Amino acid sequence: MWKNDNFFVGAFISLLLSLVTALIVIAAGPLVYRLFSDFEPRNKIVLIAFIPAILLMRHYMRKLHFEKSGMGALTMTFMLIILYFVLLDKSAVSIFFLNL
Repeated sequence: MWKNDNFFVGAFISLLLSLVTALIVIAAGPLVYRLFSDFEPRNKIVLIAFIPAILLMRHYMRKLHFEKSGMGALTMTFMLIILYFVLLDKSAVSIFFLNL
């Protein structure tokens, strides 16, 4: 992990981490969800993808004391959550297209 106290580094790493985690959740969501339920997964499971970015923000703010990078990670996570609620929440289209 980069040890730079820069707003854009924190925002970029948070975006990258959220997108990778979202792809993993979208790919593994139907398989894991079927273990616990008979129904298809809904878009709400994608909210799990923001947890690593929140943990990254906490790591920057509390452990490393990088306020600028932590604010970049916080801003990007906040923007991604707003985009989720604008685009995906209560949408008729399911993003879980990988029905294996």
